[in-house]
Amino acid sequence: MVTHAELVSAFGSDWVETMPPEVAERHFGDPEDRRVLTEVGLPGSLMEVLFFGDLGTEQPRTIAQVLDIGEPGSDPPDIEDDIVIVNSIGGLACLSQAEHHIYWYKPGDEKRNRALINSSLELFVETLYRVWLRLKDLNLEYASYDEESPAEIGAELRRLVAEICDIDPPSFESPVMYWQHVLLFALKLIAEE
Repeated sequence: MVTHAELVSAFGSDWVETMPPEVAERHFGDPEDRRVLTEVGLPGSLMEVLFFGDLGTEQPRTIAQVLDIGEPGSDPPDIEDDIVIVNSIGGLACLSQAEHHIYWYKPGDEKRNRALINSSLELFVETLYRVWLRLKDLNLEYASYDEESPAEIGAELRRLVAEICDIDPPSFESPVMYWQHVLLFALKLIAEE
């Protein structure tokens, strides 16, 4: 799996942070989740698509804190204490404290609520790393008036998904299609530059 050094090499040393061990001990029961957060870390963001919290200086935030749930019971009690990893793409990518996987949460979306993003935090970071390696030097030409451009972006999206879906196959079969959406938004940003 990906190491801290590999993340730093890909994202840059200013972008990758690890969580202090005492914070991880207090908020994460699973030793593997603590290892990933304290030894491997997370980048600050993935382009303008995904935004992560500041692991080095902030306490992890729960769904209840991010959504500022004032009244108990306004969201399912079994998820209020789950940790938000990413706040982007119209919802939250959360670490399940009970099952230790990453899932999608968007209040009010009954159809896709709690759909799998990755089977573990470690696989989430590995997928993120491999996505960035494929995107960072990609050069696409796109013009809104060009009828072929959407098809080219679609072809590039399918190619990239085929290259990374082996990391965690169940995550690419999930109805939320999280990584497919991340790649699509990223490809559009790259093409517009």
